[in-house]
Amino acid sequence: MRTAGAVYRKLKEAKFRRLIILYKKLSKRIPENCRYNYPYRFLGSNNDSHEIRLCLIHQNDIDLENGIFPHLVDVCQEEEDCLNCNGFIPRYSREEIKKIFEEELNTKNIKEQKYPEVCALEWVLERYAVGMPPASWIQIAFFKIKHAVLGNKIV
Repeated sequence: MRTAGAVYRKLKEAKFRRLIILYKKLSKRIPENCRYNYPYRFLGSNNDSHEIRLCLIHQNDIDLENGIFPHLVDVCQEEEDCLNCNGFIPRYSREEIKKIFEEELNTKNIKEQKYPEVCALEWVLERYAVGMPPASWIQIAFFKIKHAVLGNKIV
């Protein structure tokens, strides 16, 4: 059985590993991670919804509710578009990404779905903090009889 310190180190490693994955995901040069890239949804001919991503870098004040200037809009939805773009600015800073990660860890439903290994390690640490319930005299007697009969054999 591992000590509480070893479990705590594993928990820190698991959180750090997940934070690095989130850094890589939100820092990648793709349209969704650009500060000026916004999704635009519209209805097709069969009333099915479509989405394109628009680059609004040339807009003075980005306010989608008041409208935009259509002659200053670029379509940017491919990864190759962002790789060659000089106006790409990341949507999230390192501090914002860390804050997003901490908020996800503080929300129980998100943490259970996205980070099950963190939940498991925290559960183990809770068991260490609370302590295991004491064994009853029946369990102790059964263990001693079993140990006397079987010796050191592993069952």
